[in-house]
Amino acid sequence: MPIEVKNLSHVYAQGSPFQSAAVQDVSFTLGEGELVGLIGHTGSGKSTLVQHLNGLVKPTSGTVLVDGMDLWAKGTDLRAVRKKVGLVFQYPEYQLFEETVLKDIAFGPRNLGLSEAQAQERAREAAQAVNLPEEVLERSPFDLSGGQKRRVAIAGVLAMHPRTLILDEPAAGLDPSGRREMLALLKALHGRGMTLVMVSHSMTDVSRLCKRVLVMNQGRLVMDGAPGEVFGRAAELKAMGLGLPRGAELALRLREAGFPLPQGLWRMEDVEQAILAALKGGTQA
Repeated sequence: MPIEVKNLSHVYAQGSPFQSAAVQDVSFTLGEGELVGLIGHTGSGKSTLVQHLNGLVKPTSGTVLVDGMDLWAKGTDLRAVRKKVGLVFQYPEYQLFEETVLKDIAFGPRNLGLSEAQAQERAREAAQAVNLPEEVLERSPFDLSGGQKRRVAIAGVLAMHPRTLILDEPAAGLDPSGRREMLALLKALHGRGMTLVMVSHSMTDVSRLCKRVLVMNQGRLVMDGAPGEVFGRAAELKAMGLGLPRGAELALRLREAGFPLPQGLWRMEDVEQAILAALKGGTQA
């Protein structure tokens, strides 16, 4: 299920003294089964951009097509689109409200018109998909840990059976253990064939998980490529106020110090292998 973004622009408060262009002439295509990272400094337009992908925000100009269907063409059923493209906001656990975990996850399917039995069946499937144990389903979501609440919120979107899942800062605010579990969950969901888009400030998380990286700067899409290609443009990223994955940062500093490491390294394990290979070959800085 491709998602095509064509010359998309979005201007807030257009025509007023407070007019601000959040997204400017952005074009790209998301292919079936991709795992894409979307990065950029605060205010670069990332969150506004992803809200266009399932029709939560209407473009000022340009188009978004899901399976070839223009989201804002006359007659388009946006509810049907949102069944295909699920969006998980940053800190989605703040939106939990039902008295039990099971009821909260079942809320979306119930709103689709499914019977109570069907909605609960979907909720249990989604809870299992995010590794929520059966015993928490009858508990209040407000009694859970931060990581578990995040899983409940994601399960609520998964219960709608989307084919594409977009997550805005899914690991934000989680402790190291919770962050590792969240990344493992996203990797598992992708392994089941789901298309994923992850908005993140963590270059290390993106470098570990994603196969393609999009970079936003001042509302424009300025890079689109494999992690090695994007993170190899260190000077440009730093000029935008962005950091590098730990592996790419270490490789950059070693090269600046004269140590002979190849370009395009961003995983720490690859940097370690390259260092050992250089030392074994007797090469010195």
